[in-house]
Order: sequence, then structure tokens, then C-alpha cells
Amino acid sequence: MLALTGCVEREIVINKTIKEVPDVTIKDDIEIDWEQVMDDCEAALDPEEFPYGLYLDFSVHDDENYTEIIWPVKSECPLDEMPRYAEAFAKAFNDAVAIQDFSVAPSDDGYYGGYWDEHDMDAQVYYERDIMDPDRYYVNQIVPAGSNDPIMLNPNATYDE
Repeated sequence: MLALTGCVEREIVINKTIKEVPDVTIKDDIEIDWEQVMDDCEAALDPEEFPYGLYLDFSVHDDENYTEIIWPVKSECPLDEMPRYAEAFAKAFNDAVAIQDFSVAPSDDGYYGGYWDEHDMDAQVYYERDIMDPDRYYVNQIVPAGSNDPIMLNPNATYDE
């Protein structure tokens, strides 16, 4: 008996995984998840780079178009570090919002980001012990929307140890 063998065209099946492409179109009336913004800020501000930071807080005042960013620090924090902490928080906050709203420009060197082009920033950094005494907030500055003014130490704060 003859065995029939022959060339058989093989079918190669490639299993392709279709990855969902995120929708990055700019939309109107985006509802920002502020809890997610806080989580993203906390993740972005590395405790090794900011060892004096205790906790972050913010308060968005849409009706008055400003946002407070608040960062109490340990009493060992050198005064000249406090503006850097405020700037880093401002950028992290902006970038956390930009993740949810693609119309917000990301921060960059010397630029707080697009969120701050549209909202006044009230930056506050102080020793935790001074939480109830705003006269001792070493950074307590309003940065007008779009100004990108540098954050500096409060010249009116009482600097005693």
C-alpha cells in the first residue's frame, strides 16, 4: 500500500493582543478626581528628596479661582529649602491634574504648569508646630495665575528658633 504524503500548506496563526489605546482627546467639563491628585502628588514627591516633609494638603477654591497647596515640614528643615518644597509641590500638583485633563500643560524647569496659568496659587510651607500661627509661615505666598513668579521666603515671617 502506498502511503500518500505530500506538501501541505501550513497555516501560521499569530496571536495578536489588541491593546486599548487611551483616549487622549481634549474634552470640556472634566471632573478632576482630587483624591487621585493627592495620591499622585504623594507618589511624585520622594521622601528621600524631600526628607523634611511631613504631609501634603491642598484646598481647591473653584469659586474664587485659587488653590492652596500646604506642606508642613519638620523643625529641622532649613529655611532656604522651604521654597523648593513649595515649587516641587506646585509642579507635582499640576502634573497630577494634567494626567486627568490633557489640556493642562505639564510643568517644566522654571514653569509650574498649565493649571497655574488659570488658577492663583496660595503656597504655604511652615514648621508643623506653627500651623496655628500664619505669621510664622515661612512660605506664605500668592502666585497670581499665569505669572509663574518665583516662590520665596515670606519676608514678614518671624524667624526665631
